[in-house]
Amino acid sequence: MNPSKTTAKSSVLVIAGMHRSGSSLTTSLLQSAGLHIGRNLLGSNRGNDKGHFENVDFLKLHEAILRSQGISHEGWTLQENISVEEQFVAQAKEIVTKNAVSSIWGWKEPRTTLFLEFWADLLPEANFLLIYRNPWDVVDSLYRRSDQTFQQEPELAVKFWLHYNQKIINFYNYFSRRCLLANIQEIIQYSAQYVDVINEKFASKLLKPASNIYDPSAFTTQDLEGNRPSLIEHYFPEAIEMYQELEARAWQPNELMDLSWRDKIKSSPYRVSAFQDWKNLKQAEAKNQVVTDELKEVKLQLAQTQDELQKTRLELEQRYSQLHQVQEELEQFQLQFKQVQGEAEKARFQQTIAYQGDDKHELLVWSAWQAYQNKDEAGMAKYLQQSLKHKPFSPTETVLKWIESFTRFSAEQGEQLDTHSLVNSEEWQQLMRRCMMRNLAFSRNGK
Repeated sequence: MNPSKTTAKSSVLVIAGMHRSGSSLTTSLLQSAGLHIGRNLLGSNRGNDKGHFENVDFLKLHEAILRSQGISHEGWTLQENISVEEQFVAQAKEIVTKNAVSSIWGWKEPRTTLFLEFWADLLPEANFLLIYRNPWDVVDSLYRRSDQTFQQEPELAVKFWLHYNQKIINFYNYFSRRCLLANIQEIIQYSAQYVDVINEKFASKLLKPASNIYDPSAFTTQDLEGNRPSLIEHYFPEAIEMYQELEARAWQPNELMDLSWRDKIKSSPYRVSAFQDWKNLKQAEAKNQVVTDELKEVKLQLAQTQDELQKTRLELEQRYSQLHQVQEELEQFQLQFKQVQGEAEKARFQQTIAYQGDDKHELLVWSAWQAYQNKDEAGMAKYLQQSLKHKPFSPTETVLKWIESFTRFSAEQGEQLDTHSLVNSEEWQQLMRRCMMRNLAFSRNGK
């Protein structure tokens, strides 16, 4: 598709202006009124919370051209003429073809200001919406972004404002028929009239813009009677003159140019403002010192709290150690008590079987049960092995007697014997193997 044919059938509006001059806000208004500004747009960031409304295709093209000339891709330059090589001309035509998908379309990208003549030649049917903003608000906005470009040479912010807006004036002087020059403050205050004058001058068919686009909190302005405007007046009087020149050429909704701002600037001498800055700086330093002292106090309290926590932790550890020691002593006492209790039970049982005339077999079985109760399976096996020598029962009868006796001893203590656990223990299984061998021997002797 031929770009010239595309633009002949559609209305093209190119939005240009110095960085931080309100072109994003203007573009958002026009987009709400029906201007197609592309699908691939630059996202939001700290500088533009609602988005930049910049077409990435044009942004990357401009950045590539600047880099090819050894210029900062951000567009921070004072170079008068920037040549566009043929390869970039071909790319520009492709970008136009890609984006010309509506009867009224356009784009916004601040670096466009450096290439106004290039785009005017490439798109003879395009019209240009040129946006400007007073120098003190632009400089203030650039400083708030903490751009590294201005860290060493902060006055460059004013110089770039002069350079960009001189480009706008020069282009407007030559292509006034294809341009509408406007102050962002007038666009904000008279957005509906601004769209009307675009339609009237360029025969476009934009609709009424949305009324909720502008956010005052995101668009700060400096007090004209403050020291910032007077500082620019003192060191860069040409910036004040250029701003007045822009006002003289710009669209005036009321057809009257308001220059009262100039008198307000002059009514605040820089000498007074400089001392005001000095005073404000010292007050800020004093407040900072208060905050610093409060921070030191907080740190001291925090350190004390940490010391107290450390002491508490040590005390808890000490108490835990004491508790652990008491617990060990209690377990030792319980073990000793159990041993004494076992000895007492054993003595009582010995007396019982002595009184009843029972032999030592019963005592050994009881000792085996006592060992099992104390989880001493090896002791249990030892006592049961010894009991085999004191009763002439067959091995099968002996095992049954053991289980019967264990069950009875447990019942006397108010407990229930876990027979399954008993007969499946390793020591019991070993006893069973011995009993089987004894049972085999017993059978042979019986024959």
